[in-house]
Amino acid sequence: MIKKNTLIKCCYSFALTIVCSQASAESENLVSFTQGTIPVLITAPHGGSSQPDNVNIRTGTNLQGVKVEDFNTVKDSWTKGIAQDIQTKYEQKYGGIPYIVTAEFHRKYIDANRPVHQAYESPAAQLYYDSYQNKVTEYIKEIKQKFGKGVILDIHGQAQQPDKIIRGTRNGISVQKLVAEHGWDSVVGGNGFFGLLSQQGFTVEPENSHIPTTSEPTPEGALSGGTTLKHNGSHNLLGLDAIQFEIGSNIRFSASQREYFSDNMADNINTFMINYFCNNNVAAFPCSPATVLIDFDYKGYYETNDWDSSGAVDNFPAKGLSKSRYTNSEGESTSWSTKVDQTGTYYVYAWWTNTKSSGSSYNRDGSAEYVISTETNSLMVTKDQNSTGGQWVPLTAMQVQKGETIKVSLTREHDGDEGSATVADAMKIVWGGSL
Repeated sequence: MIKKNTLIKCCYSFALTIVCSQASAESENLVSFTQGTIPVLITAPHGGSSQPDNVNIRTGTNLQGVKVEDFNTVKDSWTKGIAQDIQTKYEQKYGGIPYIVTAEFHRKYIDANRPVHQAYESPAAQLYYDSYQNKVTEYIKEIKQKFGKGVILDIHGQAQQPDKIIRGTRNGISVQKLVAEHGWDSVVGGNGFFGLLSQQGFTVEPENSHIPTTSEPTPEGALSGGTTLKHNGSHNLLGLDAIQFEIGSNIRFSASQREYFSDNMADNINTFMINYFCNNNVAAFPCSPATVLIDFDYKGYYETNDWDSSGAVDNFPAKGLSKSRYTNSEGESTSWSTKVDQTGTYYVYAWWTNTKSSGSSYNRDGSAEYVISTETNSLMVTKDQNSTGGQWVPLTAMQVQKGETIKVSLTREHDGDEGSATVADAMKIVWGGSL
């Protein structure tokens, strides 16, 4: 029931050399999805074409035979491809990956943007409907846990106003937290999605000057958002700020316009995140991968048998929360490792100790050999642990592909330093930008 498709995506570095990364898309019960690395979830519930097994075409009545309100079986053509293209372009340009969930089943069998009693008419359809909703919920929970907040971009199509992109926020309800924190500029202003689209030449509806007010609380019309926004917007306890984009048919049915829209939306995600998630700092988490710290007893730390806790006072984090480790035995080793989820440059920093509680210095290893490696690269850096203790010391910068593991190994070697101990403390892996 689950299949994985490896998508090979190539992006250009500033030197115009081609660098390829891999993203793994999965499919289960006619729902395609990819786990992301940034707090953006792209959804497309109405772009599929497949018929689920044992599911008949909907006729407008629910399982109990009651007539369904807001009944529609028309496919939002090209929206699944647009959603996937936005994700691909963002990764190519900026290195990160938006989460994505798209329905592969046709809307005439199941409507993934309606509540259960309106979504399907065949009992067998529940499996597919639940798979879509559960994956959306799973990713929302993960985004909130990893990043604290995020945004849903729900991609739809409409033909009523074929040259326009219609805004849907449930008249501000589904972006409640975003607007409370940053105001309506975060939606319609110069760095908000609809303000940016307007600057890029798209006609948006309602106009960006029309926002919910006391005198006009509902400037958005009938296409203000369905179940995705109702159930998952930030007005819900478990929810993210959610925005619906109803893309006009003239835009969707033009290859050049689709390309232009998805290309700009990738840029707009980056602009939005920098301004509203990352405090105008593109290198700040969550615009970039979080810095990874690995210390004794952390995930990714390993040592052989003959290591002891040091009495040094300049250990990381220098508050007595974790002791540095040392050994005098030849051949004993320790290592720090972490898997990266984004292709790019990573800076590796080491911390060691050499200060006693009396203020004097220990006799440390004068030629400690750090081996920094990935699946495709390896190098050795030698450091004198009698100097620069109690601080982060740069070891190297490495180009690392998504999915590779950065491992730093330190092995006790005498090399003329028989009387000195080799000491191991913390390691820090810092994102340095896309290739």
